[in-house]
Amino acid sequence: MPASGQRLLLVEDDLEMAESIGDFLERRGWRVEHARNGALALHLAAAERFAVVVLDRAMPALDGLGVCRVLRAGPSAAVPILMLTAADSLQERLEGFDAGADDYLVKPFAPAELHARLTALVRRSEAGASGGDRLLRCAELELDPATREVRHAGRRVALTNMGFAILEILLRRTPAVVPRAEIEEKLWGDEPPGSDALRSHVFALRTALEDVGGATLLRTHRGVGFQIRPVDSDS
Repeated sequence: MPASGQRLLLVEDDLEMAESIGDFLERRGWRVEHARNGALALHLAAAERFAVVVLDRAMPALDGLGVCRVLRAGPSAAVPILMLTAADSLQERLEGFDAGADDYLVKPFAPAELHARLTALVRRSEAGASGGDRLLRCAELELDPATREVRHAGRRVALTNMGFAILEILLRRTPAVVPRAEIEEKLWGDEPPGSDALRSHVFALRTALEDVGGATLLRTHRGVGFQIRPVDSDS
């Protein structure tokens, strides 16, 4: 259960669904603000502070992907975003993650699962905000928890919130292999999403590192987990 009065922005153009979700979450301690379109969502996000955003992908005019990109480029860049989608394709999830979504749920979903995912996102966000600010390094890759900046060989790496969280987990444990289950527990608590979710986020992280020449540091150990390790440490 979130702390009393945690504020949540629900962006959903289906009024019946919005009312159902809002009623369920408010009974569990959330303070829900509803926006029925993307323009209103951006107005509310600019005027108020929210602990988390629930964002429907398929909306007329400005859709969820567009709203997500604008939020990530402004003052709400660090706010966790859970995207609701109607299709469970890898391509759609990757598009959502690339736009900046931290998590997703496929409609229809159990309200209890939504509540659990939101609680995990807020918990992770709060833990990151209060975590240590020591600069994390591996070879030419650097992550600064205080400024939330990542650089490789001096070049800035543009990461989603989830990509940043995964990289921070791996860098804090380098050169150890971090088990998948441990990463999933840190990201989502006791309610991890489908089996492809972590793989999709790691794929997006690897793609971002490839753009600056740092992808060789990220190792996948199939069936075990992931690792950040210098290239010259190969046996």
